[in-house]
Amino acid sequence: MATAASSIPAETDLLCETCGYTLNGLPPEANCPECGKPASDSSPQTRSLPLWEKQRGLGITGFMRTTAAVLFQPTKFYRTVITRAGRTSSRWFAAVHWAIVSVLFGIAAYFHFSWFLMMGNLPGSFARYDQPVLVILVLSIVTFALLIGTTSLAARLTSWEATYRGYRLPFPVVLRGLDYHAAHYLPVALIGAATVIGYHIALKHNWVSGYTGPLYLYTLCGEVLVAAAYLFWTYWIGMRNMMYANA
Repeated sequence: MATAASSIPAETDLLCETCGYTLNGLPPEANCPECGKPASDSSPQTRSLPLWEKQRGLGITGFMRTTAAVLFQPTKFYRTVITRAGRTSSRWFAAVHWAIVSVLFGIAAYFHFSWFLMMGNLPGSFARYDQPVLVILVLSIVTFALLIGTTSLAARLTSWEATYRGYRLPFPVVLRGLDYHAAHYLPVALIGAATVIGYHIALKHNWVSGYTGPLYLYTLCGEVLVAAAYLFWTYWIGMRNMMYANA
């Protein structure tokens, strides 16, 4: 009996990028026998480097335009990005986003812990907040390390699952896809930080009372659930549009 690993298409196989059917030997003007899509739609030439990698001289402009493409057109981005170009540039793209997100989460965690202390739910010796920069720095570093570890674990599990199911998603390809998926943490971090800091400011200026604490916590919990769904949805978009990639 053939194993799942033996049924994984070879790197040289031309797959239909819609359904995964092997198109080896078909002329460019033919259609996929399985789904009817033109074989030309699955040509390796339909994929290219993202602007961040193609024109590194653009600096912040290329970075921001690539980020916008990942955030607002994820299906198009992953359907047209080269998946086998290494991680030299994509890793830097991820690192910058992780750094920004880590600082945002660090700031949010600092103000959230401050709220707990202020409400008397934690002992005063839990933390000293007379050095906020140091506390935020430590929280940011911890968050950055967690993002790296989580991404590596997710990539490994995804590659194993793909191998088991017979999909062509090697570990380096998954990692490259998750490097660009790092941009999707940005709106999550911005919304979370805005909620925590905004509530802290509102309390400080007496715009809301301390009795709104449960509402604040419910809001954060809701945001966590929505964020998890959003991150998984965008992750699936990326993997779905990379598993049959021919370049």
